[in-house]
Amino acid sequence: MYRRGEVGQVARALRLDALRGFKRARKVEDLAAELGVSGRTVRRDLAELEAAGMEIERPVIDGRAGARLIERSYSYVAITRRERYTLRAIRSMFDVLRGTPLHDDIESLNEKLAQRLDPADRDEDRTFVDRFVYIPDGGTKAYAGKEDIIDALMTGVLSRKVVRFVYVEHRGRTQRGHLAPYALALYKHGLYAIGRRLKSPEDGATMTHGTPGVYAIERFAEAEHLRGASYTVPADFDIKSVMHGAFGVHIGEANRAERVVVEFSKAKAALVRARDWHPSQRFEARSVAPT
Repeated sequence: MYRRGEVGQVARALRLDALRGFKRARKVEDLAAELGVSGRTVRRDLAELEAAGMEIERPVIDGRAGARLIERSYSYVAITRRERYTLRAIRSMFDVLRGTPLHDDIESLNEKLAQRLDPADRDEDRTFVDRFVYIPDGGTKAYAGKEDIIDALMTGVLSRKVVRFVYVEHRGRTQRGHLAPYALALYKHGLYAIGRRLKSPEDGATMTHGTPGVYAIERFAEAEHLRGASYTVPADFDIKSVMHGAFGVHIGEANRAERVVVEFSKAKAALVRARDWHPSQRFEARSVAPT
């Protein structure tokens, strides 16, 4: 069974929604118009879906190329009222990723669930929007126009494909090359790619140890996954080594951990203890001798 996020993808190639439920084939040009993409993009996405194991019929309709998804029946999973509320809450948190395939996916998931609710539950489900509010601090990043770039990077992460990229640094210098994207990270409402630069696409198959880099998604000017170039994540790579809790997503020199001691007054101690700042944190109460 196809699941969102398994092929390359995510925003458009997953537009199985545009094919699902249609017993007859649809014209490729109609799909393109509905999705707001080119016919070439639709044909590419259909090929991706077929490569992922989906069965798609390709008839000719009035002299035009068509497509029909051959579906099989699957059992439904029942969810509770509380679970529906939780999904609505998650949906609101994903608003910081508006304009990305990730946001499209969570929207589609909620829409699919809503279609299977009875009218009373559907009406109640709409009210859940006003029963949970997520307020992002510090603003959010804009990803409009980056859909294809994020799509390529997600495909690289999910399918372990090398990505050809163009990246503009914060000082304006442009990097060009190939990237083995190990993972994506969400930090302060921004997406980051964590991966290793390669001298050539072929190097991805023989990577050993090495220090990856962290790349802000909005700084990618171009990205394209290479179908014929795969990579293997080195055995010594640990995603936790670049995740530093409240201190950010970064990789220090030689990736060495340093022990840091921070003292807080008794008045501030309760505020500090109320949050998780770093996975390695430890609290210790200390007595201060009177002066």
